[in-house]
Amino acid sequence: MPIFNSTNFERQGNTDNDVQLENTEEVCNAIIKLSSSALRSIKIFTPDLEYKLYDNETFRETLLNFARGNRHANIQILVNDISFAVQRGHQLIRLAQKLSSAMKIKITPEEYTDTNIAFIQIDQSDFIFKTNSANPHALQCSCKNRTDKLLEYFTPAWEQAEIAPQSKQFHI
Repeated sequence: MPIFNSTNFERQGNTDNDVQLENTEEVCNAIIKLSSSALRSIKIFTPDLEYKLYDNETFRETLLNFARGNRHANIQILVNDISFAVQRGHQLIRLAQKLSSAMKIKITPEEYTDTNIAFIQIDQSDFIFKTNSANPHALQCSCKNRTDKLLEYFTPAWEQAEIAPQSKQFHI
């Protein structure tokens, strides 16, 4: 069973450039800033598409511009439970339907859902990490060691995950 050890994760590796984000507004602004600088990939690991962070026009536009301005753009989102986001009409679901070649939303395999972590990773170099999705505090970092650990956790989960049917574009 895959286990992500978040104990002392925030203190591992190089902590010189770490930025503690104290509230939802700071986290949102950091997400938009980092996503705006993406060159190749954006990976999101989230329990429910955290609407306070990801369901806003500025972030949607950032992803849209990234995908349209880069033929190598790759946006991968793993979500534990998409039902609440579907009920809310989350903007990322509609965007995934529109950008089906660049953006995919998959359902996190069950063995990866017990970690109670959430993160966004940009180009395998920068990330924002939360140890509890309900907590507004987060860590923004560019430590290679911790970035690699998140990628080692995300990649097999992504490979095992199934596409969220709600994110597929329907053709009539």
